[in-house]
Amino acid sequence: MTRQTTRRRFVAGVGSLAAVSAAGCSGSETPAAETEATPTDASGGAAPSTGTGTATETEEAADTETATPDGGAVETLVSIGGERVPENMAFGPEGALYFGITAGELRRVPADQTGATGLTLDDTEQVATLPGAIGVETAPDGTAYVAVATQDDRAGVWSVAEGEASQLTAISGFPNDVLFDAERDRLLVTESRGGVVYAVTTDGERTTWLDDDRLDTESFGANGLTRDADGNVYVAVTRAANETGRLVRVPIESDGSAGEASTFLEGESIFGADGITARGGHIYVAANSQNRVVRVTADGATSTVADADDGLVFPSDVLFGTGERADSLFVCNFANQSPEDGAILRTTVTD
Repeated sequence: MTRQTTRRRFVAGVGSLAAVSAAGCSGSETPAAETEATPTDASGGAAPSTGTGTATETEEAADTETATPDGGAVETLVSIGGERVPENMAFGPEGALYFGITAGELRRVPADQTGATGLTLDDTEQVATLPGAIGVETAPDGTAYVAVATQDDRAGVWSVAEGEASQLTAISGFPNDVLFDAERDRLLVTESRGGVVYAVTTDGERTTWLDDDRLDTESFGANGLTRDADGNVYVAVTRAANETGRLVRVPIESDGSAGEASTFLEGESIFGADGITARGGHIYVAANSQNRVVRVTADGATSTVADADDGLVFPSDVLFGTGERADSLFVCNFANQSPEDGAILRTTVTD
């Protein structure tokens, strides 16, 4: 399965991990300050270097539009009240929508319900329980992979098959997003504290795939992952210097290694970049602290797809549907400061 619809995340209270306190602004163009419970002993990232990306490097891109450019109303697919906030999503091979609950649940919306509105958590299926759940991904064989960030020996990537969860590989720090590379039967996994992307085989062998200064910041670094139609991998960097976010583009070489990385876009418009997804030459970014989803074109122009006025509360992931839902953009409301707003939302976007 060629994945063009992936994503990912900020920080969540997971198992023994301390709860995150991250104040997002009310959808304003200028991002507000955030607080977090991530460690302060990271080495910090170098100043963004100039790469060969299509967009102007390190330039702060201004929004060209501030309203939903070509879509429809934002609807609530699933309301998730209480303390069990959702963080990430993936579509399975049969069209079901999987999502992770940070407290440690993998849940599923059946394929025939992904167009519904007004569902509750009780209308979804619990697939498995885990120590925690951040990034979620699925493979063509139906296996689900979940990033667990518990700050103990359970942290890493877990696999879920036929309802049984087991640790595939251990990863210290903050394992975050997961992208399945079907061509090589492996996973790419971000670790946000050290700013690293790992490659993990389906039998659990882990190697460093990309270690680049642009992924390692003084705050929260490498986060969401996606792959475009040309095979390039994009890595979201949540908080770079001067309240900017960053997208780093990485080609995959013929042997599966990472090619020369370049800064595709950096600017205030994507500060808080969390989950990301690619479609039609555009990258869609969940800008969590700004309470909005931003579309980035190939030349670096940005526009707001949805924001706080549409009900977005600290969005942590974005994902396009499949089949008859191909124009549906799903948004995960992490909403950790107001858990009653936790939800999976849906809108229509036509490129």
